[in-house]
Amino acid sequence: MSEPGSALLHPGEFREVYHRVYREPPYHEGAAEADGFARQLADHAALPGFAVATVRDGAALTGFAYGVHREAGWWHPRAAAPAPRRLRCRPLFYVYELAVVPEARGHGHGRRLLDRLLADRTEPYAVLAASAKAPARDMYRRWGWTGAGRLTGPPHGVDLLALPLPLPLPHRPDRQAETA
Repeated sequence: MSEPGSALLHPGEFREVYHRVYREPPYHEGAAEADGFARQLADHAALPGFAVATVRDGAALTGFAYGVHREAGWWHPRAAAPAPRRLRCRPLFYVYELAVVPEARGHGHGRRLLDRLLADRTEPYAVLAASAKAPARDMYRRWGWTGAGRLTGPPHGVDLLALPLPLPLPHRPDRQAETA
């Protein structure tokens, strides 16, 4: 399950993970971009529909994913074209970041973070942006994300990908939880 915005009690941890991940190729981002990310994260955490999922190695944050509910009609402001028909006039959950530090990769953390982040969302689709040069883009495609557009401007070669989300099961207090 995703965590509420209160999971950001230590925003510096998120900045550090972001910096460690995005200073790598193909991004080559520096400290200024990591600072900008930290400001953006704080702004997003204050929005309705914000959610974050984290993974830790002991007390150390080693990965996170976060996103925000976007109302019907919202589409990425840098999109090269309008939203595809399937995404128009529907609320979306926009995944802003998925970041796992290098030494924690290869253990399924990224997939679990996204699964937890997207669990029980009420939006019909999730959308994210992925650099065509990043290994993550191919990973998202393997996980079922499909093309929904492209972004304009730098960095060039960024795809918008979409994933249909299952409808959450209605809460039924009169039934006991089923076990597998």
